[in-house]
Amino acid sequence: MLTNLLRPFLLARLLSGISVSALVVVALFVAVRVLRRFRLGETSEGQLLLERRAELVATLVQAALGMAIFNLALTVLAADHLSQAIRGAMCAYGVFSSNDLGFLPLGTSALAALACVLWLTLHRLDLALPDPRLTRRKFIALFIVGPLVLLDLWATLAWAFDLDLGVVATCCSASIDQAGTQTFGAAPMGGRVTLYYAALATLALAVLALFALYRRPGRVRAWTAAALAALSVALCLPAIVGYVAPHMYENPRHLCPFCLLHADALGIGWPLFGALFLAGSLGLSLVVLESQRRRAADDAIVSALEARVAKVAMLGFVITFVLCVFPVARYAWISGGAPLFGGPG
Repeated sequence: MLTNLLRPFLLARLLSGISVSALVVVALFVAVRVLRRFRLGETSEGQLLLERRAELVATLVQAALGMAIFNLALTVLAADHLSQAIRGAMCAYGVFSSNDLGFLPLGTSALAALACVLWLTLHRLDLALPDPRLTRRKFIALFIVGPLVLLDLWATLAWAFDLDLGVVATCCSASIDQAGTQTFGAAPMGGRVTLYYAALATLALAVLALFALYRRPGRVRAWTAAALAALSVALCLPAIVGYVAPHMYENPRHLCPFCLLHADALGIGWPLFGALFLAGSLGLSLVVLESQRRRAADDAIVSALEARVAKVAMLGFVITFVLCVFPVARYAWISGGAPLFGGPG
């Protein structure tokens, strides 16, 4: 519905997506020319002109993909604000679930954002090298990132125009909480505590692996850190839903991750999920750097960039660890140590 465009956050999300997609489409046309005519080592006027054009377009794409990463947060923010206009929707969950497309725009935004982080890592490595030996590869990679950005735009547009603000939405407490209770069980021995402490242990191991990589970059350390980063994300998401969120709400049956974005939960969801996404995506970008080490032919530059990536990813996981512990420690202090789930632990 066109009237949906009167919602400022939704309109901002759509305009941002259209702008990013337009820049990416322009870049894809240049990418075709780069793949056809780019010859590393040539000094002809045409080659030099193509290198300058590729550098200019890559700079625009860098800004566009940075905006695409921000669009992930903007997608959630738009849905969260729309919950005030849809009866029965207490948070972004109710808005997403009220539409036939459901959580598709959130999924495509997350996938596009991850692809953008990986491409930007490859781009930064190419810029750090003394010659543009990775230019062709990063423009080839653009043919993977570009369609994902366009898919995200399509999904967001379809979701936005299909939204009916007059429907009665399903509250998160009627869906997520019930399904989560069946999945985790009502007692902590249903797997919540084990999952929570496994997530914390994996986060700690990821921080240690990234610190080791920061101090002494290398292939084995990079792959180890990347694997632990991926495992940390995989364990943290269900641990946040099943254990961290209920302690933040002081309610063992309330599991909604979207409600963590609200002021009554101190807005802890924004830094928590933001830090987890940043650290996880940068951890995976170590795979990109290692996969290009031989082609880059400069171990010092690759290792230096790995160290910088590891440092930021390590900080992200430290923040994630602290924010996962904070609600549990806060509840223990408020309740005098009484267990939230009515059992030991």
